[in-house]
Amino acid sequence: MSLVVTTRQLGISFFEYIRDRISQVANIPSLATIIREKCAFNPFGWSWVTE
Repeated sequence: MSLVVTTRQLGISFFEYIRDRISQVANIPSLATIIREKCAFNPFGWSWVTE
């Protein structure tokens, strides 16, 4: 899966995300953080549970 597809699925603009990372402003959280937050609201079973 590419960053373009991942950002699209998360509802984030790919270009805004890349600009945020290059400029090191960090207005947009990391993709890992966003995915963790979304999984907390939508648990997908034991394979997604963090210890």
